[in-house]
Amino acid sequence: MLTVEGDTNAFRSIHGELFGGLFDYALKLLQDAQQADDAVQELFVRIWVKRAAIGPLQKVKAYFFTALRRQALNQLRNRQSRELRIGMMPRPDIEFSPEEIVVRNEEQLNLQSRIAAVLNELPKRQKEVIYLHYFEEMDYTQIAEVMGIHYQSVLNLTQKALRQLRTADLPGVLLALSALYIASKGMR
Repeated sequence: MLTVEGDTNAFRSIHGELFGGLFDYALKLLQDAQQADDAVQELFVRIWVKRAAIGPLQKVKAYFFTALRRQALNQLRNRQSRELRIGMMPRPDIEFSPEEIVVRNEEQLNLQSRIAAVLNELPKRQKEVIYLHYFEEMDYTQIAEVMGIHYQSVLNLTQKALRQLRTADLPGVLLALSALYIASKGMR
């Protein structure tokens, strides 16, 4: 169990470990590098200032991603306030790029582009679940916390996304996603 109660070394370690993933996630949500960087820095400052009220954290990564998602959605809502009806939550539209999918050799480059195209065709919430699971290596419980939905909803969204990927006439898409997940585990 990690805590952020006054331990600057622990907080520095958390910052070093999570900043890159948080920035990538914020960039996907906000689609602006400066706003993403500001959002992540603001998040760390806010958590440091309120560390005594927050207390011990058992799921540090999920807590930070959840807080960042709320902050980014609030920024999106403020940015789009004139266009949105009161109470309507904006849904981030995560874009997958071919560069994010790790592929080992030249003949997989075509598959890489086709996979990105199929992923980008998924509905927004399904894309977000796939991103958090395969690219940020979160388990379904953490994803439920980050997105503010039930665990079963995460499972349902994942199953729908995988079903759509299976029917996309890409025989290797699920194999490539599995390879990506396994490769990312080895890199970290």
